Amino acid sequence: MPYPADSGTRIRVAHVVRALGRQHDLTVLSLEPGDARGAAAALGVPVAVEPARARRGLAPVLVAAETTAAVWRCVRRWRADAVHLQGTFGAAAAGLAGSRADVPAVVDEGCVYHRSFCRAAALAPTRLARARGRLRTWRLRRFEQAVARHADAVIAVCPEEAALVHRLAPGTRVVVAPNGVDPDALAPTPPGDAALFVGLLSYGPNRDAVTWFAREVAPRLGSDGPDVLVAGRDPGPELEALAGATRLRLLGFVPDLAPLYARAGVFVNPMRGGGGTRLKVLEAMAAGKAVISTSVGAEGLALTPGRDVVIADTAVEFAAAVRGLLASPGQAERLGRAARALVETRYRWEICTAPIEELYASLDRRGAGA
Repeated sequence: MPYPADSGTRIRVAHVVRALGRQHDLTVLSLEPGDARGAAAALGVPVAVEPARARRGLAPVLVAAETTAAVWRCVRRWRADAVHLQGTFGAAAAGLAGSRADVPAVVDEGCVYHRSFCRAAALAPTRLARARGRLRTWRLRRFEQAVARHADAVIAVCPEEAALVHRLAPGTRVVVAPNGVDPDALAPTPPGDAALFVGLLSYGPNRDAVTWFAREVAPRLGSDGPDVLVAGRDPGPELEALAGATRLRLLGFVPDLAPLYARAGVFVNPMRGGGGTRLKVLEAMAAGKAVISTSVGAEGLALTPGRDVVIADTAVEFAAAVRGLLASPGQAERLGRAARALVETRYRWEICTAPIEELYASLDRRGAGA
């Protein structure tokens, strides 16, 4: 459900829906419960809800046959010319791992989740957990390979993930449509005195990033170090306990981030896992903030280290970068200005969604709505 747009996936879906809705008759089918009326008003298109049902089994993505049947009932009822499937779960819900669809099927941000599973396996704390993680990765990779081979096209958010899909399914069309940002919605502010992280903390890679920061980086900032503001739902008890012993401030969901960006001297992105490109980084850049990121956290974005981002891959490097930029607001401001200029010219949503619009204009029609 792309409403409220309070996570990276929801933000992307909302902007893709608006872009496609300008040229096409579009209906959104949400597989999670939510406010369909509010979503329809916000997006300007009809929104229906068919909550997904799980099933038992050994498949890496478990979706009940009733859910797949519901998806295709909607396709027939709406006489759809094509289906846009969000992620590997959306493709699984449509049964795309088993066979090609009756109408052109496009998978957005899918077929690459096994990359995140691989990273999570490498970070697991025990040998047994790492072995289980590698097995899950292998199973999911096979599943995503089947999805990619049956899709008419896959949309990747960066060239690196496009190359990954090409290796899985050399015959499938792959289009790169990056994540974007609306720079006009974020007014740059001078550097403040705090460090800031924004992200949904129920998402494993985000929670891992903040946990690593709390354990490894925060102690190196000293007892008189900066406040580290963390905006995001569902931190969990382990992170809450760590926050009590550091200067981490767990703020929960924050509907208006502008005051936090105004307080921030740096934006920290200590990601060690996950995949894709981070909307949180683009939004911080649009707000004119100096970004300190791991290499993993910055991948897929056209960033130049030292010009519009600082890369730090160890706790020592990360702490030194935080201390250095907070002590040099002029340097932080220069990084923030360069970052803002980059998103204004390259990562506006209307630029990023244009390849998706071009893709649909060129799809061959067949099946339900043809």
